[in-house]
Amino acid sequence: MREKRMPRVGDMPDGARLIAVLGGLPTITGAPQLGSESQILPFQSVGDNALLGAESSSGFFLRRGTLDRRAAELLERVGLDIAPGRPALDLDTVDRRIVELARALARAPETILVDDRQSRFTSAETERWLRALRRAAISARILVSVEGLADLHQAAESVDLVAVVRDGVVVDWAQPADAARLAESLVPSEPSAARPDRVLGPIVLELRGVSVSHPVRRERLAVEKVTLTVRSGEIVGFGSAQDLVLGIFGASTGGAVTGEIRLDGQPADLSSVDRAIAARVLFISEHPPTYDIGLIGGIPTSVSGTSLARLARLGIIDKRREYIPRRAPSMLLEAIPGAASRPSTSDLNEVLAGWVAQPPRVAILTEPFSGLTPTETGERRELIEALAAAGVAVLVEATDALQLVGLCDRILLQTGTRLETELRGDDASARGLIAHRLRTHLQR
Repeated sequence: MREKRMPRVGDMPDGARLIAVLGGLPTITGAPQLGSESQILPFQSVGDNALLGAESSSGFFLRRGTLDRRAAELLERVGLDIAPGRPALDLDTVDRRIVELARALARAPETILVDDRQSRFTSAETERWLRALRRAAISARILVSVEGLADLHQAAESVDLVAVVRDGVVVDWAQPADAARLAESLVPSEPSAARPDRVLGPIVLELRGVSVSHPVRRERLAVEKVTLTVRSGEIVGFGSAQDLVLGIFGASTGGAVTGEIRLDGQPADLSSVDRAIAARVLFISEHPPTYDIGLIGGIPTSVSGTSLARLARLGIIDKRREYIPRRAPSMLLEAIPGAASRPSTSDLNEVLAGWVAQPPRVAILTEPFSGLTPTETGERRELIEALAAAGVAVLVEATDALQLVGLCDRILLQTGTRLETELRGDDASARGLIAHRLRTHLQR
């Protein structure tokens, strides 16, 4: 029997400065962390944002020139050639994130944690962001959590190391080219369930060049130019592609949907939730994505994508802020009696059973297995398979694509703003998904 390796976090080479992380960020006390949602203060200057929380404590009044020189030095360390006095609201999404990176360096940390798992950068934006990370890594070790190595374009040439994290602890690491070692650490211990053979019918749903924008910043695409067909009785899995599936369901992501959607070979108007339901394109989730917009009257407020877009049109919220969807409800909201914001497991199962009895044309589910026990997961899978057996075209989306193994006829995976990979047959397995995560270049 092969001897089980012990965690190697202490063995990481000192020379590893920029480290890609698979499995979520490790827990490192005191390390500053950057999430996908911007923490920039838009009405402050770039320099003020870079120095936020790290201003000098010597004296009550600080000289503007001194602050600007310190800010300029920080911006130079991340390769950002922008005047410190420039308004932060003029910056694009990537430059705002780079300013936050400079802010983290201002604290002189040994390590900076960066969560890039929800970033939706284009190829050009990713290269700009990666250049900034390389520059910053001269001053501090940087751990970047990604869904797959291709999220960091040309990762084999860009990162010094790849770490595997489990439960907040680095359990293994290897060079980017050592795919065999990394795969051994990432593949689940239990064997994947075999996918049942299904007899598929005619094409029900067809997408032609479909793109979905952010609900507030319409110029930014969350997913772009998807072309896809789904047949009757087919279950298609999507990894981290909630914007696409919610776009199909009446643009319920809140963003603009362009391109053509066809049902049974005919153009379909699914531009609103009501129209999608009328066309028998139905959606359900125990964990629907919401956006936090702050506190109203002391109560934490989370809204749907469509509500967020409506508030932006009315000018009620700050359009300059970055809004990132969250799938888990606010812990504060959960603590308020009677504030349940999602169906229970039994409620969702009853809805699915109703769909089996009166089948829709298309059934869309997101996060159908998160938080379920093994028994509940089995029951949920049986209901989804019953939908397919009834001739429904089924779309199932999950952040953790491993949850889709053994259920879906094929699995599509999103990288950046594009669905870059489709896994079929034996490749739609745990090992196939791990191989995708370890690819170091985008598939074209």
